[in-house]
Amino acid sequence: MLKRGRRRLWLLAGLLLCLSQLGAACQHPRRPDYQIGFVRLGDRLAVYTPICPGDTVRTIQVHAVPPAEKSGNSVLLWEAADPVETGPAGADTRDGLIVLGAGFGTVRQAPPAQFDRTLSVAVDTADGRSYSDAVALPEQVAQFPADTPLAALSFDTDDGRVNYDTLRAHFEREITCR
Repeated sequence: MLKRGRRRLWLLAGLLLCLSQLGAACQHPRRPDYQIGFVRLGDRLAVYTPICPGDTVRTIQVHAVPPAEKSGNSVLLWEAADPVETGPAGADTRDGLIVLGAGFGTVRQAPPAQFDRTLSVAVDTADGRSYSDAVALPEQVAQFPADTPLAALSFDTDDGRVNYDTLRAHFEREITCR
C-alpha cells in the first residue's frame, strides 16, 4: 500500500511538472512598455512622447543615468518649460516631438553640448499627465533630415527601433485621453 502511495505521489509530481512547462510555453511574449522614443533630426537628438489630442507639453527634464553596472545618482542635463509656439521646434513640441535643448521659452538648466547615451526623460503636459522613461541609446540612433515629417520617422526605444505608426498605436492603447 505504501508503495502505491509513493508511486501516485511521483506520478502527480511528474504531471504537475509537465503542466507547469506547458503553461509556461503557452504564455504570450512580453508586451513592449516604451513610454518615449528617440531619433536624431539633422544633428540634434529629439524625443517623441505621447500626448493626447489638444494637449501640450509644458515641461521637460533630461537626466544622464549611470550605466546599470555602476552605482550613482542621475545628473540633470536639461530642464525647460513653456514651449515656444513658433517655428519648427514649437510646432513639433505640440505634437509630442521635442528637439532636446531647443523649443522652450524658460530654460531652468542649460542643455549640454552633447547628450549622454543613457538618458532619463520626464515630460509633463498641460492636462496634468506625466510621461517618463530611461533608455540606453544604441550606438547609431535612427537619423533623419531635420525637416522629416513626424509620421515618416522611426524611433529608438528600450524595446528596439519602431516606426511612428507602431509607437503612436502603442501610446494610444496605453494612455487614456479625456
